[in-house]
Amino acid sequence: MTEGQGQDEDGSRVAHAAVREVEAAVERLCLEEGTSPARARQLRWVAKELRIASAHPDFRPGRTLRRAEDLLSAQAVSSYLRLAQQGELRQRPTSTGDGTSSASSMRIREDCLRLISEQLAVPLTLGERAQIPAPREVVDGPTRSQLRAYLATKAESPPTRPGRIRLLAIIGTVLDTGARVGELCALKIEDLDSSGTEPVLTVVRHPQARAVSAPVTEHIRLSPGTDAALRHWLSTREQIIDTLHLGVKTLWVSVAGNHAGLPAADGHSIRRPAGMPLRPRGLQRAYTRAVVELNSELAGSPGWRPLPYRLEQLRRAVEVQPDRLVS
Repeated sequence: MTEGQGQDEDGSRVAHAAVREVEAAVERLCLEEGTSPARARQLRWVAKELRIASAHPDFRPGRTLRRAEDLLSAQAVSSYLRLAQQGELRQRPTSTGDGTSSASSMRIREDCLRLISEQLAVPLTLGERAQIPAPREVVDGPTRSQLRAYLATKAESPPTRPGRIRLLAIIGTVLDTGARVGELCALKIEDLDSSGTEPVLTVVRHPQARAVSAPVTEHIRLSPGTDAALRHWLSTREQIIDTLHLGVKTLWVSVAGNHAGLPAADGHSIRRPAGMPLRPRGLQRAYTRAVVELNSELAGSPGWRPLPYRLEQLRRAVEVQPDRLVS
């Protein structure tokens, strides 16, 4: 067994010290101005994987893990990326279906390792960069127009199921604002201003590039269809929140209870109630589930192309028109 893998008492102590040093650097990075919430999640994800890798039986650091620079040595990084690519560090099933990690995920890991090495002022050697995957096809213009028309028809006859009501409000918001999933989850009730002739939504953009010094705040006029969809959602949301007397301020909340995955005293997993704030992964899963039904409903519409299961493919097709921005 290689020393530093966390298998013996002394080796475990030094390995953990190296990991803690990396984790401390990651937390400093997360607090830096210009680090977006998405990047902070990625950095913490990589730090967690490095901790798991340091105890993996197939991890080959090539030296004792006494300091962070040992954990970021060429051999250790190569071993970490190999285990990550093979899916050995995952705690959940991978979306690729074969257990391996996607090229996009590998590139994120490499980017985070570079940031961590810069923060610690230690050299980093990486092999050939993972190939950029071909971007998924975005939702075309005619389909977006059909979605807007659909929202307009539902203004007077909205759906009755909370999940469908929320889906239409999310789709309308994305069509008008082009907000990312993380930006959607950050929205609060107070960000929606309906006092004027046209409702205005305030969206705080978090640029992905760290070179951008600060988030950008935009005030965007909403279209009539989106306004109607949001009003129906707010009414439904209020019923969910009032039932549980929760002081939740986020715009998007869960419409049904779900298991948190944490064991309770009776051996069953703890169940979160409806009305909890949606997080990015939860919002994406909720969108995917609901859009399957929407695709079935609109399948017979002339020229309809099924919506993709990833909200990002709708978002990337949207460009906010300058005349919709409130100065």
